[in-house]
Amino acid sequence: MELNHDCVRDLLLLLEKVPFDDGGIFDLDSIIKSVNFTDRYSVDTIRYTFVELVDAGYIDGTPTGQMPVTYGFVKITFEGHKFLDNIRDESVWKQTKQTIISKIGSASLSVISTVAAKVIADRLNY
Repeated sequence: MELNHDCVRDLLLLLEKVPFDDGGIFDLDSIIKSVNFTDRYSVDTIRYTFVELVDAGYIDGTPTGQMPVTYGFVKITFEGHKFLDNIRDESVWKQTKQTIISKIGSASLSVISTVAAKVIADRLNY
Protein backbone atom coordinates (compact mmCIF):
# COMPACT_ATOMS: atom_id res chain seq x y z
CA MET A 1 0.00 0.00 0.00
CA GLU A 2 1.22 3.50 -0.75
CA LEU A 3 1.74 5.94 2.12
CA ASN A 4 -0.52 8.95 1.67
CA HIS A 5 1.39 12.01 2.93
CA ASP A 6 -1.76 14.12 3.23
CA CYS A 7 -3.22 11.40 5.46
CA VAL A 8 0.00 11.42 7.52
CA ARG A 9 -0.39 15.14 8.17
CA ASP A 10 -4.13 15.00 8.79
CA LEU A 11 -3.84 12.00 11.11
CA LEU A 12 -1.09 13.65 13.17
CA LEU A 13 -3.16 16.83 13.43
CA LEU A 14 -6.14 14.75 14.56
CA LEU A 15 -4.17 12.66 17.06
CA GLU A 16 -2.64 15.79 18.54
CA LYS A 17 -6.12 16.73 19.79
CA VAL A 18 -6.57 13.46 21.72
CA PRO A 19 -6.06 14.14 25.45
CA PHE A 20 -3.07 12.46 27.05
CA ASP A 21 -5.24 11.20 29.92
CA ASP A 22 -2.42 9.90 32.13
CA GLY A 23 -1.11 7.48 29.52
CA GLY A 24 -4.42 5.87 28.59
CA ILE A 25 -4.81 3.99 25.31
CA PHE A 26 -7.42 5.31 22.88
CA ASP A 27 -9.01 3.15 20.20
CA LEU A 28 -8.02 4.43 16.74
CA ASP A 29 -11.34 3.45 15.16
CA SER A 30 -13.24 5.45 17.79
CA ILE A 31 -11.02 8.47 17.21
CA ILE A 32 -11.48 8.49 13.44
CA LYS A 33 -15.24 7.86 13.66
CA SER A 34 -15.71 10.72 16.12
CA VAL A 35 -14.68 13.30 13.52
CA ASN A 36 -15.81 11.62 10.28
CA PHE A 37 -12.18 11.22 9.22
CA THR A 38 -13.30 8.52 6.79
CA ASP A 39 -14.87 11.22 4.60
CA ARG A 40 -11.36 11.94 3.27
CA TYR A 41 -9.60 8.57 3.51
CA SER A 42 -10.54 4.92 3.54
CA VAL A 43 -10.31 3.02 6.82
CA ASP A 44 -7.52 0.91 5.28
CA THR A 45 -5.54 4.05 4.38
CA ILE A 46 -5.96 5.46 7.88
CA ARG A 47 -4.95 2.22 9.60
CA TYR A 48 -1.96 1.76 7.29
CA THR A 49 -0.85 5.34 7.93
CA PHE A 50 -1.19 4.78 11.68
CA VAL A 51 0.94 1.62 11.58
CA GLU A 52 3.58 3.37 9.47
CA LEU A 53 3.69 6.30 11.91
CA VAL A 54 4.23 3.81 14.74
CA ASP A 55 7.01 2.11 12.74
CA ALA A 56 8.61 5.50 12.02
CA GLY A 57 8.60 6.37 15.71
CA TYR A 58 6.26 9.34 15.24
CA ILE A 59 3.49 7.95 17.46
CA ASP A 60 3.17 5.42 20.24
CA GLY A 61 0.49 2.92 19.42
CA THR A 62 -0.17 -0.76 19.60
CA PRO A 63 -2.45 -3.44 18.15
CA THR A 64 -5.24 -4.25 20.61
CA GLY A 65 -8.05 -6.75 20.79
CA GLN A 66 -8.79 -9.78 18.69
CA MET A 67 -9.53 -10.13 15.00
CA PRO A 68 -10.18 -7.87 13.29
CA VAL A 69 -7.16 -6.10 14.73
CA THR A 70 -7.81 -2.66 16.16
CA TYR A 71 -5.15 -0.18 17.18
CA GLY A 72 -4.60 1.77 20.34
CA PHE A 73 -3.11 5.26 20.38
CA VAL A 74 -1.08 6.49 23.35
CA LYS A 75 0.64 9.71 22.23
CA ILE A 76 2.62 11.51 19.56
CA THR A 77 6.34 11.11 20.21
CA PHE A 78 8.85 13.95 20.36
CA GLU A 79 9.99 13.06 16.81
CA GLY A 80 6.38 13.11 15.69
CA HIS A 81 5.88 16.56 17.16
CA LYS A 82 9.03 17.84 15.44
CA PHE A 83 7.75 16.55 12.09
CA LEU A 84 4.26 17.93 12.68
CA ASP A 85 5.58 21.34 13.66
CA ASN A 86 7.38 21.56 10.31
CA ILE A 87 4.26 20.72 8.29
CA ARG A 88 1.50 22.15 10.50
CA ASP A 89 0.94 25.42 8.61
CA GLU A 90 -1.26 24.85 5.54
CA SER A 91 0.69 27.23 3.30
CA VAL A 92 4.02 25.66 4.32
CA TRP A 93 2.53 22.21 3.63
CA LYS A 94 1.32 23.26 0.18
CA GLN A 95 4.63 24.85 -0.75
CA THR A 96 6.54 21.82 0.53
CA LYS A 97 4.43 19.45 -1.57
CA GLN A 98 4.76 21.68 -4.65
CA THR A 99 8.54 21.85 -4.24
CA ILE A 100 8.89 18.09 -3.90
CA ILE A 101 6.50 17.29 -6.75
CA SER A 102 8.15 19.77 -9.14
CA LYS A 103 11.69 18.58 -8.43
CA ILE A 104 11.52 14.85 -7.68
CA GLY A 105 7.92 13.67 -7.56
CA SER A 106 7.93 11.99 -4.15
CA ALA A 107 10.01 11.82 -0.99
CA SER A 108 10.34 10.16 2.39
CA LEU A 109 8.90 11.71 5.54
CA SER A 110 12.38 12.81 6.63
CA VAL A 111 12.96 14.61 3.33
CA ILE A 112 9.51 16.19 3.55
CA SER A 113 10.39 17.47 7.02
CA THR A 114 13.70 18.86 5.78
CA VAL A 115 12.06 20.62 2.81
CA ALA A 116 9.36 22.06 5.11
CA ALA A 117 12.05 23.32 7.50
CA LYS A 118 13.77 25.03 4.54
CA VAL A 119 10.47 26.62 3.47
CA ILE A 120 10.03 27.93 7.01
CA ALA A 121 13.63 29.17 7.20
CA ASP A 122 13.25 30.96 3.85
CA ARG A 123 10.11 32.70 5.10
CA LEU A 124 11.99 33.84 8.19
CA ASN A 125 14.98 34.95 6.08
CA TYR A 126 17.04 32.69 8.30
